[in-house]
Amino acid sequence: MNNRSFSEEEMRQREKEERSRLRKQEQAYREAQRGVYSRIYQEQDAMPEDYRAAFWEDPRDRLYDQDRQAAQKGDDWAAERRQIQEELWDDPWPKSRGDRRSEPLVLLALLAIGFVIHQIYVRPPDIPTHENQEAGTDPGSLGVGRREDVYTFLLVGRDDGQGGGGNTDTMMVGCYDVKNGTVDVLSIYRDTMVDVPWEIPKINSVYNRQGIEGVQKQIKNLIGYTPDYYFVVELDAVAELVDAIGGVDYEVPYNMDYDDPTQDLHIHYKKGMQHLNGEDAVKVLRWRKNNSGESLSVGDVGRVEVQHSFLRALAKEMVSLGTLTKIGEIVDIVDRNLESNLDYGEMIWFGERALGLKEGSIRFHNLPGDYTGTMWSPTYQNYQSYVFVNSSALRDLINQYMNPYLEDITPDMQHVVQDTTVNNLPVESDTTAQTGQAAGDAAQGQTTD
Repeated sequence: MNNRSFSEEEMRQREKEERSRLRKQEQAYREAQRGVYSRIYQEQDAMPEDYRAAFWEDPRDRLYDQDRQAAQKGDDWAAERRQIQEELWDDPWPKSRGDRRSEPLVLLALLAIGFVIHQIYVRPPDIPTHENQEAGTDPGSLGVGRREDVYTFLLVGRDDGQGGGGNTDTMMVGCYDVKNGTVDVLSIYRDTMVDVPWEIPKINSVYNRQGIEGVQKQIKNLIGYTPDYYFVVELDAVAELVDAIGGVDYEVPYNMDYDDPTQDLHIHYKKGMQHLNGEDAVKVLRWRKNNSGESLSVGDVGRVEVQHSFLRALAKEMVSLGTLTKIGEIVDIVDRNLESNLDYGEMIWFGERALGLKEGSIRFHNLPGDYTGTMWSPTYQNYQSYVFVNSSALRDLINQYMNPYLEDITPDMQHVVQDTTVNNLPVESDTTAQTGQAAGDAAQGQTTD
């Protein structure tokens, strides 16, 4: 093969192209480091000078930050300027060949600093104590030992957009066994009846009236213990997260056709594999029935099943290696939209271990109970739909899959109102299709929203 000779202009252009590629790669790494560790330092109120100089006083980062801030404020020229630079390979900080010899040393120094920071601030969390635990009824207050490396959490999703009213229509309890690499998730349906002093005693109304402490108390009444950690997240944050990771490939389980002009909500998706952006994902998660002219209505039971399958798809995308380069943006989304009793170092500790989860290691479970329950409302003059919990079946599920203690949960640790022996859904929720028919049947018994 003949060697091809390049003109001086072509060589300069190739060098600029290579510098541009390396600059983008380095900037992605630096931005990820800054996004994570800046929040750790904000919590610890400590910023070593060498770390500050390495990540905040470099002229490359100042130009990058200025352009990004101007773009966020609506300065179109800043975005256009960056685009032109990239298209023309205009390197704003050209390096001489001699400077490149120091790059490995700088990179090693940054890695060493990152390692030390990681060792100090990224750590396993302590098991918290809960002030609202009733003495004598919680395993923790009874001094029952814990299983090693088993943690529990409560996820509460608030919906302030498109008619959500701030209700917590998404609520899940999870148990993460770090040693065995499994996560079990139990969905608490929004119409679950709980012990509260107002007329419509549904669990989705508790957060707006009593805050996260009230929700923790009602969860404890159901499952027998208070989860260690809580996460309160806005549903709209899901849209930002999905967009940040470039969308999610999701097998839409039903043809979805729903319109509500009063909320400016329009949901139209065909059954089958779809690539969803953030707005699409939120609409799919909100869907639970089709227009009146359509026959399909799966209600809240079916909506939870859609949430389960979507979360599997999202988790698969989140633990992919490609997501690592976007960690700075993900941390920013979390910072703005999440309320939790975990600090960022502890969240990162969990996140690192979650990267090792294998496909199929996340198991979802339905709340055992009667999904066709109703009670008369004097105020609204109609029958309100409820989920009546089967405390015995729930206790068996918790002890088998989600008990972080060395001893079983017992009946005296629960406080379930309107207890029932009915259980009209399969407890294990492996696939959406598995409970689709049951969801439709249960929806027929729900007379109101």
